[in-house]
Amino acid sequence: MKTSVHSIRLLALLAAALALTSASLRADHADENTSTIKFSDPAKPGTLKVSLPWADIHVVGTDAKEVSVTTSMPEKGKARERDANGMRRLDEDVSYELTEKENVAVLAVDVAVMWGSHDAEFFIKVPHDTRIVIRTQAGGDIVVEKVDGDVDINSMNGEVTLRDLTSSAIVNTMNGEIGCTFKKAPTKPISLSSMNGEIALYLPGDTKANLRMRTHNGSIMTDFDDNILKAKSENRVRHLSGENDDSEFKRNARTAIHGSRDAIRNAARAVAGAVGVRSSSTSSSRAVDAAAREGDKAARDADKAARDAERQA
Repeated sequence: MKTSVHSIRLLALLAAALALTSASLRADHADENTSTIKFSDPAKPGTLKVSLPWADIHVVGTDAKEVSVTTSMPEKGKARERDANGMRRLDEDVSYELTEKENVAVLAVDVAVMWGSHDAEFFIKVPHDTRIVIRTQAGGDIVVEKVDGDVDINSMNGEVTLRDLTSSAIVNTMNGEIGCTFKKAPTKPISLSSMNGEIALYLPGDTKANLRMRTHNGSIMTDFDDNILKAKSENRVRHLSGENDDSEFKRNARTAIHGSRDAIRNAARAVAGAVGVRSSSTSSSRAVDAAAREGDKAARDADKAARDAERQA
């Protein structure tokens, strides 16, 4: 039986764009290394928590019972190999650490400079039923697919793509697009919030739910038929009605607002870091100053937008 999938797009431009950009630098596969770790109780669903300053992250659900991480970044505590000239590094390098305790696996990078890992890429495999929690402080693209556990993402700057989900998805991003596809109707609340970027939500055609959407500068569009998806406006909020009570969605909307404020605080930290780092090149220094000024303005505008949104909720 073929299931139709419809989409709802929220084109939002809620605040000035944060002037931080990330360059995607593809690592040579020959330099990549893989680390694995098992959950304490494989019979129960585990949790993966990822906390990275700035990196591209790709998480895939598999039939395996362990978590594996593949990246070109060195692992903390591992012996460093010599290069082609026989040289080895003596100073501290940016490295990652993969640990596990009480069925919670943690992937983290401890660096003093916020974008010390900006060119890193992490490819992560987890059991299908794993709960995913991802936090990035500065930027990077995030992809999560084929995961049946809940997904919780708070990103500063970069695209977030979710594919073939079945459970809950809560995503807050300061500056970036969000694409979310469910392979079957979700049974838990969903919250997708972007201060600056397009949001695309794809649901099975037989989904029954209430959706509450808001945009401060943009449009809300759907390819659901009028007799399936009924819409009404409430105080500038486009309220799309189905058959289920929307109280959970109201609570989730408030969660999205508070998550946006967290992103605003992260923006302030990112700007502070930009001001604290200077290149020896005069033009580079001026570019950093410009980025700091634009980022500060974006943070102020986003803070005001979040307060207005909460008053209207």
